[in-house]
Amino acid sequence: MTNKFSVKPDGLFRQNIVLMSGLVTAPIIVAATTVERAIVLVLSFFLMSYTSIMICRIVPRKIVYTVRAMLYAVVAAGMFIPTVIILEMLFPATTKSVMLYIEILTVNSLLLAKTESRFYLEPYGVMALDALFYVIGYAIAAFVVGAIRELLAYGTLFGLRWFDPPMPAAKSPFFGFFLIGIFAAVCRAGCGMRRAQQRGQRAARASQSIAPDSRGEGAQ
Repeated sequence: MTNKFSVKPDGLFRQNIVLMSGLVTAPIIVAATTVERAIVLVLSFFLMSYTSIMICRIVPRKIVYTVRAMLYAVVAAGMFIPTVIILEMLFPATTKSVMLYIEILTVNSLLLAKTESRFYLEPYGVMALDALFYVIGYAIAAFVVGAIRELLAYGTLFGLRWFDPPMPAAKSPFFGFFLIGIFAAVCRAGCGMRRAQQRGQRAARASQSIAPDSRGEGAQ
């Protein structure tokens, strides 16, 4: 018997919150122009969203959803203060440059939507790991986009210069949108091929299980 609440790493690719759902893309499209900026976005996303999900689990579900959503946002806003303090200690200049997008993350869809539709329907331990996969999926998208744009727009990676920038326009929001669109298409195509392969394997197993029964009936 399969466990209804077994953890699946859907949030990494198949339900990646950036590439598959198209959620919380604005900070990555506009602000993730370098790896360091991507790191700041990922840390702020983790510190505000993930910790708020863990804390808000205690909010009774008897409370009407509108009030619960407001409480989630209030908790995330409370987490905003220590998050900014930590980030300004680690990356003072970069944190100031992307502050607007850190603020946007206080009301992101992972906290306001996925909590009700998925996370809070799971046991606490399963929820903690499941939500972490979504954060890691966000980190993968942010790091890849930030690294590519830094190399193309500045010719650097992690602040180290490698070559003259071949495409300065890569730091523009338009290029970020274009890059996210390409990765989303590739991710969706890969997941679609995997689902088709799994359906084919299930059909093959089903036909193999039916074949012996048919031979048995013919022998009788």
